Amino acid sequence: MQRKIDFPHTMWITQHTIRFAFREEISQENFQAVQQFNRFLKKHLQQNLIESVASYHTVTAYLKQTKDSIDINFLQKQWLIMQVATKDNEVISRKLQIPICYDEEFALDMDCVMNYTGLSFEDIKKIHMSKSYSVYLIGFLPGFPYLGDLDKALFVPRLRKPRSSVSASSVGIGGLQTGIYPLDSPGGWNIIGKTPLNLFDIHGKEIFIFSLGDQVQFYEITKQEFYEIKSKGV
Repeated sequence: MQRKIDFPHTMWITQHTIRFAFREEISQENFQAVQQFNRFLKKHLQQNLIESVASYHTVTAYLKQTKDSIDINFLQKQWLIMQVATKDNEVISRKLQIPICYDEEFALDMDCVMNYTGLSFEDIKKIHMSKSYSVYLIGFLPGFPYLGDLDKALFVPRLRKPRSSVSASSVGIGGLQTGIYPLDSPGGWNIIGKTPLNLFDIHGKEIFIFSLGDQVQFYEITKQEFYEIKSKGV
């Protein structure tokens, strides 16, 4: 039996912007609810919707008309009807396999992660590769994927002093998330490896590798394999 998802809390940001908020937490349950509600809004507000933006626990709708054009009671009733009628709330997503090299040349913070968690190098790699991660959010850089949920055994706080520069394609962990830097940039995540893939290609068929809702699984490659793939410009 599927779980009934309550209608989210509503808050008007401006006369043309409304935010719908679920529980303030990062979880698969919230992720599914947010994605379902985002699709729901696009269907029921399509004539009045400029754009809807989903995050960890909210969906923000930007409207062509003012708040008087939205009947919240109608939306609540339609949401309830859909909950009863829908048999499957799962998000259809792509499954992506991402190569990662954990060599010490790339794993800048591996020693710190080992000390904080008490885990061995091999255990950290094994746990990091052991599950599929959801792309919960894309930002703070163009194409930067926030991936979760990270195994609690790998929980580490972000760096007290962020680096002035982290190289593109570096894989980091922080809190209960893992992520990949698409560009060279400052950053405070604990770097444990690197992928040879280019996450950001302005001239490519797809500018970004990742999309919201993708399922991402890491697999290990050697340093030699890293540079072989890198040389091909994938």
